Amino acid sequence: MREHAMAQPDLLLLAGGIRSGSLNEKLIGCVSEAARSLGLGATRLTLSDYRLPLFGADALSIDEVPEALALKAVFGRHDAVIIASPEHNGSVTAMLKNALDWMSCPNAGEAPQAYIAFRRKAFGLVSASSSPFGGMRGLSQLRHILTTVQALVVPEQLSVPHAHRAFDEAGRLTDPFLTGLLADLVRSVAGLGRR
Repeated sequence: MREHAMAQPDLLLLAGGIRSGSLNEKLIGCVSEAARSLGLGATRLTLSDYRLPLFGADALSIDEVPEALALKAVFGRHDAVIIASPEHNGSVTAMLKNALDWMSCPNAGEAPQAYIAFRRKAFGLVSASSSPFGGMRGLSQLRHILTTVQALVVPEQLSVPHAHRAFDEAGRLTDPFLTGLLADLVRSVAGLGRR
């Protein structure tokens, strides 16, 4: 029996905030570099490029919000996603939660709770924060949100504490231990995304 080489997954990378000079943008840059060094394709997405209305009970259908459809389509084209999520008051940013809520909506013709953008898709979670916790509480909330919409979130995650001191001038992590953990996480997400 002939074995076929498994295709490398295409990773979607995004930071869950919009702050200029964001620590999580720096961290997603490190994720991109780790993916490249592992021979993986990676696309960086900027959430603020998608002008989404506030999601709520009276929200429009996703089919009436072209930006939400476009974002959902981008997620659908990728095998795996890595999110660098800032922590706001112990949770995820409002912008990230709003985007995830919109993408959880079914398009016309999709079954309710189909979760097309998430179902059985591999996700990895990372965070960088100037706090001693590194955004860990926010990642716990994000993990809960993603598993609720049937995403497959790898057990590994990376929280970078005191992140204002964690990067060099080129935006690379200075701690080789953290760099190794990040490479392991990317490898794990890619492995799950291949299946």
